[in-house]
Amino acid sequence: MRVKIVKRLEIDRRTIILARILSVVVALLTASLVFLIYGLDPLTVYSSIFYNAFATQTGLTESVVRMIPLLLVSSGLALVFMTGFWNIGAEGQLLAGAMASYLAAVGLSWLPPLVLIPVLFALGFIAGAIWGIVPAILKARLNVNEVISTLMFYYILYWFFQHLIHGPWEAKEKVGQLTYGGFAHTEVIPKSSQLPLIAGTRIHWPTLIIAVASSILVYFLIVKTPLGYEMRVVGDNPSAARAAGMSYLKVITLAMVVSGGLAGVAGVGELCGIQLRFTPEFLSGYGFSGIITAWLGGINPISLIITNFLYGGLLVGGEYIMINYRLPIGVVDMFNGIILFFVLSGDFFAKYKVKVIW
Repeated sequence: MRVKIVKRLEIDRRTIILARILSVVVALLTASLVFLIYGLDPLTVYSSIFYNAFATQTGLTESVVRMIPLLLVSSGLALVFMTGFWNIGAEGQLLAGAMASYLAAVGLSWLPPLVLIPVLFALGFIAGAIWGIVPAILKARLNVNEVISTLMFYYILYWFFQHLIHGPWEAKEKVGQLTYGGFAHTEVIPKSSQLPLIAGTRIHWPTLIIAVASSILVYFLIVKTPLGYEMRVVGDNPSAARAAGMSYLKVITLAMVVSGGLAGVAGVGELCGIQLRFTPEFLSGYGFSGIITAWLGGINPISLIITNFLYGGLLVGGEYIMINYRLPIGVVDMFNGIILFFVLSGDFFAKYKVKVIW
Protein backbone atom coordinates (compact mmCIF):
# COMPACT_ATOMS: atom_id res chain seq x y z
CA MET A 1 0.00 0.00 0.00
CA ARG A 2 1.25 3.46 -0.94
CA VAL A 3 -0.13 6.85 0.01
CA LYS A 4 0.22 9.51 -2.68
CA ILE A 5 -0.43 13.23 -2.34
CA VAL A 6 -1.88 14.74 -5.53
CA LYS A 7 -2.53 18.43 -6.14
CA ARG A 8 -6.08 19.21 -7.24
CA LEU A 9 -6.24 20.63 -10.76
CA GLU A 10 -9.10 22.97 -9.89
CA ILE A 11 -9.76 24.48 -6.49
CA ASP A 12 -13.24 25.84 -5.92
CA ARG A 13 -13.28 29.01 -3.80
CA ARG A 14 -16.29 27.75 -1.86
CA THR A 15 -14.34 24.62 -0.98
CA ILE A 16 -11.51 26.68 0.51
CA ILE A 17 -13.93 28.86 2.50
CA LEU A 18 -15.78 25.78 3.76
CA ALA A 19 -12.48 24.10 4.69
CA ARG A 20 -11.41 27.12 6.73
CA ILE A 21 -14.74 27.37 8.54
CA LEU A 22 -14.65 23.67 9.37
CA SER A 23 -11.03 24.03 10.49
CA VAL A 24 -12.00 26.68 13.03
CA VAL A 25 -14.94 24.59 14.26
CA VAL A 26 -12.74 21.52 14.72
CA ALA A 27 -10.09 23.68 16.44
CA LEU A 28 -12.66 25.01 18.92
CA LEU A 29 -13.93 21.49 19.59
CA THR A 30 -10.36 20.34 20.20
CA ALA A 31 -9.72 23.25 22.57
CA SER A 32 -12.87 22.23 24.44
CA LEU A 33 -11.06 19.12 25.62
CA VAL A 34 -8.60 21.33 27.52
CA PHE A 35 -11.46 23.15 29.27
CA LEU A 36 -12.98 19.81 30.22
CA ILE A 37 -9.66 18.77 31.75
CA TYR A 38 -9.80 21.90 33.92
CA GLY A 39 -13.35 20.99 34.94
CA LEU A 40 -15.00 23.77 32.94
CA ASP A 41 -18.02 23.66 30.67
CA PRO A 42 -16.76 24.59 27.15
CA LEU A 43 -20.10 26.19 26.22
CA THR A 44 -19.94 28.42 29.30
CA VAL A 45 -16.35 29.39 28.51
CA TYR A 46 -17.07 30.18 24.86
CA SER A 47 -20.19 32.17 25.76
CA SER A 48 -18.07 34.16 28.26
CA ILE A 49 -15.51 34.88 25.56
CA PHE A 50 -18.21 36.03 23.12
CA TYR A 51 -20.06 38.17 25.65
CA ASN A 52 -17.01 39.95 27.05
CA ALA A 53 -15.49 40.52 23.61
CA PHE A 54 -18.51 41.58 21.57
CA ALA A 55 -21.50 42.31 23.81
CA THR A 56 -20.03 45.12 25.90
CA GLN A 57 -18.74 48.54 24.87
CA THR A 58 -15.35 47.91 26.45
CA GLY A 59 -15.10 44.51 24.81
CA LEU A 60 -16.02 45.87 21.37
CA THR A 61 -13.53 48.73 21.52
CA GLU A 62 -10.76 46.50 22.86
CA SER A 63 -11.45 44.01 20.06
CA VAL A 64 -10.87 46.84 17.58
CA VAL A 65 -7.66 47.79 19.41
CA ARG A 66 -6.38 44.21 18.94
CA MET A 67 -7.64 44.16 15.36
CA ILE A 68 -5.53 47.14 14.23
CA PRO A 69 -2.04 45.56 14.43
CA LEU A 70 -3.40 42.17 13.38
CA LEU A 71 -4.97 43.67 10.25
CA LEU A 72 -1.77 45.47 9.26
CA VAL A 73 0.40 42.41 9.80
CA SER A 74 -1.98 39.94 8.14
CA SER A 75 -2.54 42.17 5.09
CA GLY A 76 1.19 42.12 4.40
CA LEU A 77 1.51 38.43 5.18
CA ALA A 78 -1.42 37.51 2.92
CA LEU A 79 0.36 39.30 0.08
CA VAL A 80 3.77 37.71 0.63
CA PHE A 81 2.25 34.26 1.15
CA MET A 82 0.77 34.59 -2.35
CA THR A 83 4.34 34.58 -3.69
CA GLY A 84 5.17 31.36 -1.86
CA PHE A 85 7.51 33.17 0.54
CA TRP A 86 6.97 32.19 4.19
CA ASN A 87 7.53 35.30 6.26
CA ILE A 88 7.50 34.04 9.85
CA GLY A 89 9.38 37.06 11.21
CA ALA A 90 6.68 39.75 11.12
CA GLU A 91 7.11 40.12 14.88
CA GLY A 92 10.67 41.32 14.29
CA GLN A 93 9.57 43.68 11.52
CA LEU A 94 6.91 45.08 13.85
CA LEU A 95 9.60 45.64 16.48
CA ALA A 96 11.89 47.32 13.93
CA GLY A 97 9.16 49.81 13.06
CA ALA A 98 8.47 50.51 16.73
CA MET A 99 12.16 51.08 17.51
CA ALA A 100 12.60 53.46 14.57
CA SER A 101 9.53 55.44 15.63
CA TYR A 102 10.84 55.63 19.21
CA LEU A 103 14.10 57.21 18.03
CA ALA A 104 12.17 59.70 15.90
CA ALA A 105 9.65 60.44 18.67
CA VAL A 106 12.45 61.32 21.08
CA GLY A 107 14.78 63.01 18.61
CA LEU A 108 12.18 65.00 16.67
CA SER A 109 9.84 65.92 19.52
CA TRP A 110 10.16 69.60 18.57
CA LEU A 111 8.11 68.98 15.40
CA PRO A 112 4.36 69.68 15.52
CA PRO A 113 2.16 66.54 15.70
CA LEU A 114 0.74 67.12 12.19
CA VAL A 115 4.26 66.72 10.82
CA LEU A 116 5.77 64.31 13.34
CA ILE A 117 3.08 61.60 13.26
CA PRO A 118 3.28 61.03 9.46
CA VAL A 119 7.08 60.95 9.81
CA LEU A 120 6.76 58.26 12.50
CA PHE A 121 4.59 56.09 10.28
CA ALA A 122 6.91 56.57 7.30
CA LEU A 123 10.01 55.65 9.32
CA GLY A 124 8.21 52.66 10.83
CA PHE A 125 7.31 51.41 7.36
CA ILE A 126 10.88 51.87 6.11
CA ALA A 127 12.43 50.12 9.13
CA GLY A 128 10.07 47.15 8.89
CA ALA A 129 10.68 46.90 5.14
CA ILE A 130 14.47 46.95 5.57
CA TRP A 131 14.29 44.21 8.19
CA GLY A 132 12.26 42.10 5.74
CA ILE A 133 14.35 42.71 2.61
CA VAL A 134 17.48 40.84 3.73
CA PRO A 135 15.79 37.40 4.14
CA ALA A 136 14.14 37.94 0.73
CA ILE A 137 17.50 38.55 -0.93
CA LEU A 138 19.03 35.56 0.87
CA LYS A 139 16.20 33.39 -0.44
CA ALA A 140 16.38 34.68 -4.02
CA ARG A 141 20.19 34.65 -4.33
CA LEU A 142 21.35 31.83 -2.07
CA ASN A 143 18.14 29.81 -1.59
CA VAL A 144 18.34 30.27 2.19
CA ASN A 145 15.25 28.88 3.89
CA GLU A 146 13.06 31.91 4.62
CA VAL A 147 11.31 30.29 7.58
CA ILE A 148 14.63 30.07 9.39
CA SER A 149 16.05 33.42 8.23
CA THR A 150 12.95 35.54 8.98
CA LEU A 151 12.58 33.90 12.41
CA MET A 152 16.27 34.30 13.25
CA PHE A 153 16.16 37.98 12.22
CA TYR A 154 13.37 38.40 14.76
CA TYR A 155 15.51 36.94 17.54
CA ILE A 156 18.52 39.08 16.55
CA LEU A 157 16.49 42.26 16.87
CA TYR A 158 14.61 41.07 19.95
CA TRP A 159 17.76 40.56 22.01
CA PHE A 160 19.28 43.80 20.75
CA PHE A 161 16.06 45.50 21.86
CA GLN A 162 16.35 43.89 25.30
CA HIS A 163 19.92 45.17 25.56
CA LEU A 164 18.78 48.72 24.74
CA ILE A 165 15.96 48.91 27.27
CA HIS A 166 18.21 47.42 29.97
CA GLY A 167 21.02 49.79 29.03
CA PRO A 168 21.24 52.84 26.72
CA TRP A 169 17.47 53.43 26.56
CA GLU A 170 16.81 52.66 30.22
CA ALA A 171 14.69 55.29 31.95
CA LYS A 172 16.25 57.45 34.60
CA GLU A 173 13.60 58.31 37.16
CA LYS A 174 14.12 61.66 38.90
CA VAL A 175 12.86 62.12 42.46
CA GLY A 176 13.82 65.45 43.97
CA GLN A 177 17.58 65.90 43.63
CA LEU A 178 18.26 62.19 43.02
CA THR A 179 18.22 60.19 39.78
CA TYR A 180 17.38 56.51 40.00
CA GLY A 181 18.25 53.92 37.34
CA GLY A 182 17.78 50.20 37.02
CA PHE A 183 14.26 50.28 35.58
CA ALA A 184 13.93 48.01 32.53
CA HIS A 185 11.83 50.38 30.50
CA THR A 186 12.19 53.57 28.53
CA GLU A 187 10.75 56.93 29.35
CA VAL A 188 7.29 57.76 28.01
CA ILE A 189 7.47 59.21 24.49
CA PRO A 190 6.75 62.96 24.17
CA LYS A 191 3.14 64.10 23.92
CA SER A 192 3.67 65.38 20.37
CA SER A 193 4.34 61.84 19.13
CA GLN A 194 1.38 60.17 20.84
CA LEU A 195 -1.42 59.16 18.47
CA PRO A 196 -4.89 60.67 18.95
CA LEU A 197 -7.56 58.32 20.30
CA ILE A 198 -11.30 58.03 19.78
CA ALA A 199 -12.81 59.61 22.90
CA GLY A 200 -13.43 57.14 25.71
CA THR A 201 -11.51 54.32 24.03
CA ARG A 202 -7.96 53.18 23.32
CA ILE A 203 -8.58 53.10 19.55
CA HIS A 204 -5.85 55.12 17.82
CA TRP A 205 -7.81 56.13 14.75
CA PRO A 206 -4.93 57.15 12.43
CA THR A 207 -3.54 53.58 12.55
CA LEU A 208 -7.05 52.15 12.14
CA ILE A 209 -7.54 54.15 8.94
CA ILE A 210 -4.13 53.06 7.64
CA ALA A 211 -4.89 49.41 8.47
CA VAL A 212 -8.23 49.36 6.63
CA ALA A 213 -6.78 51.26 3.66
CA SER A 214 -3.79 48.90 3.52
CA SER A 215 -6.00 45.80 3.32
CA ILE A 216 -7.87 47.34 0.37
CA LEU A 217 -4.68 48.46 -1.41
CA VAL A 218 -3.08 45.01 -0.99
CA TYR A 219 -6.14 43.45 -2.62
CA PHE A 220 -5.97 45.78 -5.62
CA LEU A 221 -2.21 45.27 -5.90
CA ILE A 222 -2.65 41.51 -6.12
CA VAL A 223 -5.76 41.44 -8.32
CA LYS A 224 -5.51 44.52 -10.53
CA THR A 225 -1.83 45.21 -11.26
CA PRO A 226 0.86 43.54 -13.43
CA LEU A 227 3.07 43.19 -10.36
CA GLY A 228 0.26 41.38 -8.56
CA TYR A 229 -0.06 39.01 -11.51
CA GLU A 230 3.66 38.27 -11.33
CA MET A 231 3.34 37.60 -7.59
CA ARG A 232 0.56 35.10 -8.20
CA VAL A 233 2.51 33.33 -10.96
CA VAL A 234 5.68 33.15 -8.85
CA GLY A 235 3.66 31.67 -5.99
CA ASP A 236 1.85 29.13 -8.16
CA ASN A 237 4.76 28.04 -10.35
CA PRO A 238 8.23 29.57 -9.78
CA SER A 239 9.75 27.60 -12.68
CA ALA A 240 7.15 28.86 -15.14
CA ALA A 241 7.65 32.41 -13.83
CA ARG A 242 11.39 32.22 -14.47
CA ALA A 243 10.79 30.77 -17.93
CA ALA A 244 8.49 33.70 -18.70
CA GLY A 245 11.24 36.15 -17.74
CA MET A 246 9.78 37.21 -14.39
CA SER A 247 12.37 38.26 -11.84
CA TYR A 248 12.02 36.15 -8.71
CA LEU A 249 14.30 38.55 -6.81
CA LYS A 250 12.19 41.59 -7.75
CA VAL A 251 8.89 39.95 -6.90
CA ILE A 252 9.99 38.53 -3.54
CA THR A 253 11.80 41.70 -2.51
CA LEU A 254 8.86 44.00 -3.31
CA ALA A 255 6.46 41.63 -1.54
CA MET A 256 8.63 41.70 1.57
CA VAL A 257 8.91 45.50 1.40
CA VAL A 258 5.12 45.69 1.68
CA SER A 259 4.83 42.89 4.25
CA GLY A 260 7.65 44.13 6.48
CA GLY A 261 6.60 47.76 6.05
CA LEU A 262 3.02 47.13 7.17
CA ALA A 263 4.28 45.17 10.17
CA GLY A 264 6.52 48.16 10.97
CA VAL A 265 3.50 50.48 10.84
CA ALA A 266 1.75 48.15 13.31
CA GLY A 267 4.74 48.63 15.62
CA VAL A 268 4.37 52.41 15.39
CA GLY A 269 0.71 52.11 16.38
CA GLU A 270 1.52 49.87 19.33
CA LEU A 271 4.19 52.21 20.69
CA CYS A 272 2.68 55.61 19.93
CA GLY A 273 -0.97 54.68 20.34
CA ILE A 274 -1.12 52.13 23.15
CA GLN A 275 1.98 51.47 25.25
CA LEU A 276 3.80 54.83 24.89
CA ARG A 277 7.06 53.32 26.19
CA PHE A 278 9.13 50.18 25.77
CA THR A 279 9.10 47.45 28.41
CA PRO A 280 10.49 43.88 28.23
CA GLU A 281 6.91 42.74 27.53
CA PHE A 282 6.30 45.25 24.72
CA LEU A 283 5.67 42.58 22.08
CA SER A 284 2.19 41.03 22.21
CA GLY A 285 2.61 38.29 19.61
CA TYR A 286 0.70 40.10 16.84
CA GLY A 287 3.41 39.20 14.33
CA PHE A 288 2.80 35.52 14.95
CA SER A 289 -0.98 35.71 15.37
CA GLY A 290 -1.14 37.57 12.04
CA ILE A 291 -0.04 34.33 10.34
CA ILE A 292 -3.28 32.72 11.46
CA THR A 293 -5.53 35.59 10.39
CA ALA A 294 -3.70 35.93 7.07
CA TRP A 295 -4.49 32.30 6.28
CA LEU A 296 -8.08 32.63 7.46
CA GLY A 297 -8.81 35.94 5.71
CA GLY A 298 -6.80 35.59 2.50
CA ILE A 299 -6.37 38.77 0.47
CA ASN A 300 -10.00 39.86 0.42
CA PRO A 301 -10.19 43.04 2.55
CA ILE A 302 -13.69 42.32 3.86
CA SER A 303 -12.79 38.82 5.04
CA LEU A 304 -9.50 40.12 6.46
CA ILE A 305 -11.25 42.82 8.50
CA ILE A 306 -13.89 40.41 9.80
CA THR A 307 -11.33 37.69 10.59
CA ASN A 308 -9.01 40.03 12.46
CA PHE A 309 -11.86 41.62 14.39
CA LEU A 310 -13.12 38.20 15.49
CA TYR A 311 -9.63 37.06 16.37
CA GLY A 312 -9.04 40.28 18.28
CA GLY A 313 -12.20 39.49 20.20
CA LEU A 314 -10.86 36.02 20.91
CA LEU A 315 -7.75 37.59 22.46
CA VAL A 316 -9.89 39.94 24.58
CA GLY A 317 -12.16 37.11 25.68
CA GLY A 318 -9.13 34.92 26.33
CA GLU A 319 -7.77 37.47 28.79
CA TYR A 320 -11.16 37.52 30.54
CA ILE A 321 -11.39 33.75 30.99
CA MET A 322 -7.76 33.64 32.12
CA ILE A 323 -8.65 35.99 34.99
CA ASN A 324 -12.20 34.83 35.71
CA TYR A 325 -11.52 31.08 35.55
CA ARG A 326 -7.92 31.32 36.80
CA LEU A 327 -6.51 29.58 33.78
CA PRO A 328 -2.79 29.75 32.96
CA ILE A 329 -1.70 32.06 30.14
CA GLY A 330 -0.68 29.00 28.16
CA VAL A 331 -4.36 28.19 27.60
CA VAL A 332 -4.79 31.44 25.65
CA ASP A 333 -1.61 30.74 23.68
CA MET A 334 -2.94 27.27 23.02
CA PHE A 335 -5.72 28.75 20.84
CA ASN A 336 -3.14 30.19 18.46
CA GLY A 337 -1.39 26.86 17.96
CA ILE A 338 -4.54 24.77 17.65
CA ILE A 339 -6.27 27.14 15.23
CA LEU A 340 -3.14 27.53 13.10
CA PHE A 341 -2.63 23.77 12.95
CA PHE A 342 -6.17 23.02 11.83
CA VAL A 343 -6.33 25.97 9.41
CA LEU A 344 -3.14 24.82 7.70
CA SER A 345 -4.43 21.26 7.64
CA GLY A 346 -7.77 22.33 6.16
CA ASP A 347 -6.06 24.47 3.55
CA PHE A 348 -3.78 21.56 2.64
CA PHE A 349 -6.65 19.12 2.11
CA ALA A 350 -8.56 21.75 0.10
CA LYS A 351 -5.63 22.01 -2.33
CA TYR A 352 -4.45 18.39 -2.30
CA LYS A 353 -6.08 15.01 -2.22
CA VAL A 354 -4.77 11.81 -0.69
CA LYS A 355 -4.76 8.69 -2.85
CA VAL A 356 -4.21 5.22 -1.43
CA ILE A 357 -2.67 2.88 -3.97
CA TRP A 358 -2.79 -0.84 -3.25
